[in-house]
Amino acid sequence: MDVYDITIIGGGSAGLVLAVAGAKLGKKTALVEKHRIGGDCLWTGCVPSKALLKAAKVANYVKDAEKYGIASTPTTLDWQRVMAYVRSTQHVIEEEHDNPERFREMGVDVIFGNGHFASAESFVVEDTESGQTRTLKSKKFVISTGSRPVPPPIPGLESCDYLDSENVWDLEAFPNRLLVVGAGPIGIELGQAFHRLGADVTIAQRSERILTKEDVDISEQMLRYLREERITIRLNTSIAGVVKNREGTTVTFSDSENGSVEQSFDNILIAAGRAPNVEGLALDKIGVQVGTRGIEVNNKLQTSVKNIYAAGDVIGHYLFTHVAAFQAQLLLRNIFFPLSQTINYAVVPWTTFCDPEVARCGLTEAEAREKYGDVDVFTLDQGDVDRAVAEGETHGFSKVIASRWTGKILGVHLVGANAGEVIHEYILAMQEGIPLRKLSGMIHVYPTFSSSVWRVAGKWFSEGTLIQTLRKLIPSG
Repeated sequence: MDVYDITIIGGGSAGLVLAVAGAKLGKKTALVEKHRIGGDCLWTGCVPSKALLKAAKVANYVKDAEKYGIASTPTTLDWQRVMAYVRSTQHVIEEEHDNPERFREMGVDVIFGNGHFASAESFVVEDTESGQTRTLKSKKFVISTGSRPVPPPIPGLESCDYLDSENVWDLEAFPNRLLVVGAGPIGIELGQAFHRLGADVTIAQRSERILTKEDVDISEQMLRYLREERITIRLNTSIAGVVKNREGTTVTFSDSENGSVEQSFDNILIAAGRAPNVEGLALDKIGVQVGTRGIEVNNKLQTSVKNIYAAGDVIGHYLFTHVAAFQAQLLLRNIFFPLSQTINYAVVPWTTFCDPEVARCGLTEAEAREKYGDVDVFTLDQGDVDRAVAEGETHGFSKVIASRWTGKILGVHLVGANAGEVIHEYILAMQEGIPLRKLSGMIHVYPTFSSSVWRVAGKWFSEGTLIQTLRKLIPSG
């Protein structure tokens, strides 16, 4: 029997952070992974999707090259070369950051294979490298097994070899006609990418708007932009059935406005939900509670069994790589150091990497008004940002919600080029309680996209409730 101080089950973002920390602290550490180090982010999520989006953006630049005074000829898509580029980016990251030998050199015992809990103190693994069954006894366990895509209950779907965010990267032939089911971040990113690479894309959404976790103004603006690109987006639409035939796949749409409509596609991409990976771990046998969203944890990320913790997608809170790493940092303190801390999700940012990008941190305007009543809302059109004008990237706007009197930032919502980079200044301000008036006093490099932060912050002095009130109370002249 192998004995460890900490055993981590799942080699994604949270698991890798903890494995490195455990080894560097001199703790005997095991990392169990059933397939490949790197998790969804490297193999089926963040990395391949951003590489594909880059290829799509390049194709779009070529199409619009005359806008910049450059003559262009019609482009030809080589799907195999696009996918070769995508895989090359994965290979670089795997070799430099997520190579199992790198972790072994640090002192981590990396074990590949499926496993299950035999008790709260032991985990049994079928080691695929040695061919042996190993029992790992450990003082602490962390479950970070991630999540997987799940299809909605569509009649006939199982018969049509549908795609999802995992197997889309194995697609050998480029689909000329693609249906994307779901208009969340994954559906919007991949739908736009395939459209820009030349596919006729339809996105079907059950609800009345896309990107439903974003501020209403943001989702409405992105809907306009995507439709301007001639991406077909069907809202308030359900799928009554799917039938595979010689011409492809016939889909029957149903909505209150058009009734029942049939349309044929080459492929269907499902981007409409995920489920935690808990099957086969035998959690019920050791008393670890699992809810509808995933493994249930307290505010210290501890499960119902005190020596077992969980982090990442498997607990169902904010399914983002950066949040999993954030949770791992908290666990690092709670497992290895005295005076444990509780998790604080007050400032959680995210970005949807469509074009233009959509970035958010904090409350929407509706949420802020519900919680605080009257608030100040400051907006800035991307066309008022000189760098955006210079680069022809004027789609988008900034929207910042702040408290009326102090200018405390309650929520930030950005649409625009590099929004995922620009938002970090706001994140720091929200984390450290820096109000808008102080941001306006910082020197920002000109011309940059980040100068939009300075422009928005300056609006507090001209449009803010406090300043407007003082102007009324103090007569001019």
